[in-house]
Amino acid sequence: MRQHKFIINFELAPGDVTVSTALARDLKLSYGDQVAVDFRTNFPSIFKANPHVTKIADDDPDAVSVTLDYRDGIISSQAGNKHHFLTWFHRHFTECTGVSVPPRFAKPDLHLTKYEKDTPPISGRYWLMFAGGKRDIIVKHWDYDRYQEVADTLTGQGVHVVQSGADRMGHLHASLDRVTSVVGWGGVRELIWQIYHSEGVIGPVTCATHMAAAFDKPCVVIAGGREEPWWAAYTNEHNSFGPAGPVVVEHKFLHTIGQLDCCKTVGCWKRQVVPDDVDGEVKHNCLNIIERPIEDQQQPRCMSMITADDVVNAVMSYYEEGILPPVAANSEVPRLVVPNAKRQTHEHKVIGDVYIPS
Repeated sequence: MRQHKFIINFELAPGDVTVSTALARDLKLSYGDQVAVDFRTNFPSIFKANPHVTKIADDDPDAVSVTLDYRDGIISSQAGNKHHFLTWFHRHFTECTGVSVPPRFAKPDLHLTKYEKDTPPISGRYWLMFAGGKRDIIVKHWDYDRYQEVADTLTGQGVHVVQSGADRMGHLHASLDRVTSVVGWGGVRELIWQIYHSEGVIGPVTCATHMAAAFDKPCVVIAGGREEPWWAAYTNEHNSFGPAGPVVVEHKFLHTIGQLDCCKTVGCWKRQVVPDDVDGEVKHNCLNIIERPIEDQQQPRCMSMITADDVVNAVMSYYEEGILPPVAANSEVPRLVVPNAKRQTHEHKVIGDVYIPS
């Protein structure tokens, strides 16, 4: 029987590429050796050690090229259809090829090398905190002072915080005190490595959210009112994964959908809180902001409604529910033990959302 070969093109943000790994897994689980799949992406290290990906030459005459897209998925989500981002890639692939691919698991599919599994890059038990993100979607950035408050409170309860994130152009992360910082260390592969060995992740809707889900890690997502929970959350509340569910370790998705007029039923999908320097489109700006005249940071009202206590309580619930082992008294402060990771500069190209609703 002739093997069907697919080259999937997908050059977007690292979170988007991470989610697309589920498609490769589910193609192979559905069709085995009848199919071979390879990816052309700006973040190739996301597919390192992945047994479901096969190298296919660009000029292979038997290969079918497919370019993934999810703009119609966001439109459908905004219409109130409760499906998750992850499942849309399966739908779009089927539309392009006629090959039906049912989602098998409610999570992306990341793999580590033996060395990465056996060698933690950071010592001890820790939560990874992302106090910022990309500059092209500042709406996702929560109050930097509240991130500090969360870090201080958790540390006082014996839960250690490691701050992570990119420090290259186009990114912004608050400089937190009294935390172990690995901001700017390594590239996307090192980020996967950090998350795999962490207890959990704290931050906005970002690639770390999807990576945490891939490893069934606890995750506290500070989401506000930008995105629908059924589209972005790894939870079982909306049955948005369909037959692929349930989610094994549900995330705590802190959102405000239904609490403000601007996100009464669905997310706003805005990008900026000040005039948009990226594309100059005022329609992409949040119009419901909290002014902070003494501070540098302006906040969308939906994000300001989420308190530091909300985040701390969500983190601690994983211990209280027995999902994580009890906090250890006098545990060691985490430190970076693999300091010489090289930057993956070839992976630094990041493109924003494919689709931005008007």
